Amino acid sequence: MSAHCAARRAGAVLLLAVLLAGCGGSSDGKTTADSDPAAGAVDGARAYMSAVLARDWERACAMMAAARQDLCRTIHATPETPEPGGPVIGPVTLDRPATRAPGLRLHPEGWAVMLSHTVAWSGRPVSTTRIALRMVAEAGQWRVDQREDVFDSDLVHAPDPAVAALSRRSAQ
Repeated sequence: MSAHCAARRAGAVLLLAVLLAGCGGSSDGKTTADSDPAAGAVDGARAYMSAVLARDWERACAMMAAARQDLCRTIHATPETPEPGGPVIGPVTLDRPATRAPGLRLHPEGWAVMLSHTVAWSGRPVSTTRIALRMVAEAGQWRVDQREDVFDSDLVHAPDPAVAALSRRSAQ
């Protein structure tokens, strides 16, 4: 084989590798744990919180880490019916980029994802709820290992409010 043919073949192989590397998500549109970890953790967190806010506990519990699924299913064994005249829930948004969450006694290392959504009750001011989720790679998917409320004090005093919420003594 000539040097020219070898160079063309190497270029074609490199191009194919680059194209395949760009296909990090799974076939169902979800980002797997093998692709961009921060993006995958955010996608998993958004899907989980969307299920929680829709009160779809079957789906939400299935997105929890394996060690947490039984407790979730026990707590949410009875289907919930929406409150008549209940609040209007705004969309789930990423509050800030995902960051690494150090492992704790009861929780493994993972990604800290802080999401927010609004809650509007009739006749009351709109409030914003912020949630920190510890996302862990498990069986090729991103799963929720921990969920904590983010307090105003976390936003004001902590360099990383999501990690601060996930690291509180009560959460360990």
